[in-house]
Amino acid sequence: MRRTFLLTLVLLFLCPQALAEGVANQAAVPYYEAPKQIVVTFTGDCTLGNTPLQREGDQVEGKRCFESYIEEFGVEYPFKNVRDIFLNDDLTVINLESTFYDYEANKANKTYNFRSPVSYADMLPVAGIDAASMGNNHMEDYGEPGFRSTVDALEARGVHWFGSNEYANGTYIFEKDGVKIGFVAAYISWWWGTGNAAIVRQDIADLRAQGCSLIVACLHGGVEYDLRHDKNQESMANKFIGYGADIVIGHHPHVLQGIRLDRSTGITTLWSLGNFCFGGNPKFNKPEARYACIAQFTFSFDENGKYLGYQMNLIPAYTSGSAEYNNYQPCLVEGADAEKVLAAIQYDTPWKNLTLNPYVPGVGALQDFVPAF
Repeated sequence: MRRTFLLTLVLLFLCPQALAEGVANQAAVPYYEAPKQIVVTFTGDCTLGNTPLQREGDQVEGKRCFESYIEEFGVEYPFKNVRDIFLNDDLTVINLESTFYDYEANKANKTYNFRSPVSYADMLPVAGIDAASMGNNHMEDYGEPGFRSTVDALEARGVHWFGSNEYANGTYIFEKDGVKIGFVAAYISWWWGTGNAAIVRQDIADLRAQGCSLIVACLHGGVEYDLRHDKNQESMANKFIGYGADIVIGHHPHVLQGIRLDRSTGITTLWSLGNFCFGGNPKFNKPEARYACIAQFTFSFDENGKYLGYQMNLIPAYTSGSAEYNNYQPCLVEGADAEKVLAAIQYDTPWKNLTLNPYVPGVGALQDFVPAF
């Protein structure tokens, strides 16, 4: 089934003012046909909780923290504007950067500790979110009890998880029509620990041995609020690829960064998808922190499940419907706002390597098919 076409219909329904122009452009949108296709949607950082200080500030100073919005509007609130996109793909994957834990005990000695009640885990299945990358630094904010509570909360709701950290090493296999896609994740400070890279290398080898035609590696690293990726991200991504990853998806800088495409292999790295639903701060540290992007891949396979390549749609969004404050509800954007999002990605993407296709109202920025070799 042509799920990209279904996504187009959904977006056109959400953005009726773009109907005429969007339909007019459909004939010009490239689309690759294959015997088997799997649509996977990725978002950036989802911090679905706040710090104790923010909760106290909300009560004392009248500031609106993430928790106050959920208490008022319910667990459907954060992903309400993008839920239809998530429900019309095969798999939606977020980077979960907060714990589901009912206690303040076991709080790590660090500046920011993100936590929300276990019941808040309901917001993932309600929104059509199927899996969470947990190879990041905030999974350890409340020690091993906080991490285990988060795992239990996800598993009780049928949400899959994967990632490597101090407390666990988990992989995930998604299967459709006999095709398997494997997922791994790690964050950079854990990665550099003695022997940890070898763990991920073995994970990727094990996923191949279990019949995965495609491996996605989630990389959590980089300099926060830096609009360009750094050498450490490159080094870690290159290791992932050397171990056998086909696609690398980056998080952590809290802003959008660019894309690297190896045209000789079809292997692609997205350095940072930025924030998506960020409950960590009621304000924006810089204007670019509001820019967000949904990266939706249509992965193609032949009759036997061999990976043929992918087509990517970049769907521009903002992390908040307000520029003055964070309302913790991502929304799709169009026109000049969409162009700002794409420009942020292009800023860290060498033009000679990849010039992004433009935004089409009601569709997104659908890129050319990239074959695998």
